Amino acid sequence: MLLFIVAILPVDCTMPDSRKDEKIVEAKMPARKGIFHQLCQYWEVTDAENPDYADLYDNKREGIYNYPGIIFMTDSTFLENPKAVMRYGKFELKGKIINAQFDDGKKAVYTIEEIHNPNLVLRRIEKGHATKLTLQGSEAYWPDAKQNPFNKVNSQWRIKPSKVESIDALRERLKECVMFYAYFFQGHALSESNEINFLGLPCCFNWYEGGISVQNEKKLDKKWINCFYSEEQAMQARQLMEDAILKKYDWDTTQKNWMKQIVPVLKQIKDSL
Repeated sequence: MLLFIVAILPVDCTMPDSRKDEKIVEAKMPARKGIFHQLCQYWEVTDAENPDYADLYDNKREGIYNYPGIIFMTDSTFLENPKAVMRYGKFELKGKIINAQFDDGKKAVYTIEEIHNPNLVLRRIEKGHATKLTLQGSEAYWPDAKQNPFNKVNSQWRIKPSKVESIDALRERLKECVMFYAYFFQGHALSESNEINFLGLPCCFNWYEGGISVQNEKKLDKKWINCFYSEEQAMQARQLMEDAILKKYDWDTTQKNWMKQIVPVLKQIKDSL
């Protein structure tokens, strides 16, 4: 697992329009009390006993890296495999039992065997198949599920369209992509995390301390390309994004936390698209 630690070196990372008055960066993170709020973060699978297919790393397609994981959200929705084939559902926590109802009608039961940041051990039973999962948390927390980048609305841009999109539709998809990363940075910044993990997320950006650029055409993330109808459309979108990135934006040079600094700039980029 590759982690990004804020530094001066660049790192290649391989929502629909928000309310105009929405404040992306809040003053401070509310206290997290109880198992429910400990549970509500991004968890990545590090080991599995008796795994099924969804628990395995899938590297079959060149340049496509999928990492199994799960994220529980504060509105009691959850997402299995945020960096692979996304599977949404609702969950109910009763003691240490998590009853899960997937959007496709299937059900699963998770038992919390251990939860102590940054570690979580779950026993999952689905269709009679039992799997013990060991997970590591990101400690990134989104108290407002509407601003969680992985909720169904904010992740819609990642769903490949069934037909060619107009330039206006491409711009909307790019706006959603930019806001996804604004929320992604926000959760890590407000959690006072020193590490941010982009590995496995579809992305067209290079991130710097105090700057952003768009990946070169030849190095453009294949997973990001796959979010579009075709490679040609992805290249059109890439050019639109680069044109937007090259505009001038207001950077708060007094802000020492790079992740907090970049969030309002991403909001400006979204508004300029």
